[in-house]
Amino acid sequence: MDDRDRRILEELRADAWLPYAELAGRVHLSASAVQRRVEKLIARGVLQGAHARVADDRQTLIYLTVELRDDARATVRGFTESMRASKLVESAHYVTGEADVVLTLRVTGVPEYARFVEERLTGDARVRRFRTLTSIRQLI
Repeated sequence: MDDRDRRILEELRADAWLPYAELAGRVHLSASAVQRRVEKLIARGVLQGAHARVADDRQTLIYLTVELRDDARATVRGFTESMRASKLVESAHYVTGEADVVLTLRVTGVPEYARFVEERLTGDARVRRFRTLTSIRQLI
């Protein structure tokens, strides 16, 4: 991967829906050259799809660090499936450090978040504790 590939990836991170012609102009290549590079990035597994965020009333971002009672495979798998079943969870990452899992939720506000906590966390025997961080605004 060279600097042009990295620049293509940077542009696609910002807007995965860019037409090849516009992307080509931004990275100073022809549209066909950009298309070939994108296809190679996909084939190599570097570029793994485009995602759309649908506008709705869920504008509040909540980050949760979750400490599980143990790190047994069944515990992690069960917790993961529970989080996958929630429409509020945008992402879940198994991490190292003080927490085991970091969740990103997109909610309409505190009442919806409170329901999530009651339904998905406080009653879940796999969860030892969790901490909440609420996004005030995105900086970058």
